[in-house]
Amino acid sequence: MPPARSSNKNKYIAAILLLLLISMSAYAYLMSTKTPTIETGTILVLPVQLATDNTDLQWNRYAAMDMLINKLNVGVSYPLLQTEDIINIISLIANDHLSQTVDIQQLMAVSGAGLVIKSSITGANNQYQLAYTLHQQHHTRVGIVNASSIEQVLLAATTNITQRINPQHNLQNNLQQNQHHKKTTTQYHSRLSEPLLFNAMTQLQLGDIKAAEQHLSKLIRSTPDNLVAIRLLASIQLQQHQYQQLNTTLIAAIDLATHQQDERELARLRLLLAQSYTETDRIEQALGVLTIAKTNAAKVKDWLTLGYISQLAGMINQRIGRNDEAREQFKKAIEYHQMMNYPIGQTQALNELAELEVIEFNYPQAYRYINRSYEQVAHRGLDDLEKTTFKLMTKIENKMQHR
Repeated sequence: MPPARSSNKNKYIAAILLLLLISMSAYAYLMSTKTPTIETGTILVLPVQLATDNTDLQWNRYAAMDMLINKLNVGVSYPLLQTEDIINIISLIANDHLSQTVDIQQLMAVSGAGLVIKSSITGANNQYQLAYTLHQQHHTRVGIVNASSIEQVLLAATTNITQRINPQHNLQNNLQQNQHHKKTTTQYHSRLSEPLLFNAMTQLQLGDIKAAEQHLSKLIRSTPDNLVAIRLLASIQLQQHQYQQLNTTLIAAIDLATHQQDERELARLRLLLAQSYTETDRIEQALGVLTIAKTNAAKVKDWLTLGYISQLAGMINQRIGRNDEAREQFKKAIEYHQMMNYPIGQTQALNELAELEVIEFNYPQAYRYINRSYEQVAHRGLDDLEKTTFKLMTKIENKMQHR
């Protein structure tokens, strides 16, 4: 009898071990086949490379990129850099401003983006294919979609990419659409589709301000409601200190943007107006305009513009001796830039805070700020900010040595 009980016990143990082995194998298989989730963070969409027989002039690499950005709906955990911000960031690191190739790792470092989307469209005879790559720090994913037009292939890509980035958010969107018994089919027309605007932006990247201004002026005469073109013209007028023309341009543009209910453009136009007021010593008017601009930017969660608004508000308050308010604004600017993980804005605001502490002879605090700033510069490879940051750090160190 005892040997029989021992045999049954051994069979029982063997069965348990077999079940455990099967469970572990199944778990290992599931883990190996499971698609890794994409970490939350800022998304940067590169200009779309177009190699098609398409003769529709509305499509260029910026317009296609702009549509991808505006149609991606991935939730608040994945803030999207806007088209012009991306173009400006690329211009900081590109040796050839018209080149469509860029170092992805360097771009991620300078922009702070956790995910870079690179795509290209090929096709002919109403058969188009969009191939995309989702670049993360340590791995990439690829995908392909097909459709009968460039617009449809872009829409298909945004649905596919949204599903891969944040499937839960995509599911919630689909449920909401089903509850309303309709699916959003509103066409998106990018303001960047205008050939003259594309040419103007190209000339700006090349540094040919005069040619860019000519393209913009011509476009505005034929399409007076293109707010991007008007704002770019206003930026040129500000750069050239044409304050009277600038004021006329901006007041008209703000009226138009109000009519179009475009909060993002209202925020950026008012930021330009505040800069103009600051340069012409209309300080209180500048602060008033910035207060309204903050409301506009907050409505559309334009964190980068909110960061720049706070930086300008800080500089204005420092200029008129309101150092406590200036300090508060610089700290808010850092917070907004951190929401986008944007190292350039963070570094600029940290430098401004350090300068403020130097004015108040608070050198230890100034050094803490400048040290944080320099860490960003060194870690991210922010070459354009390295010289000014190092110079300010040296100044603070000298001040501390001679106290």
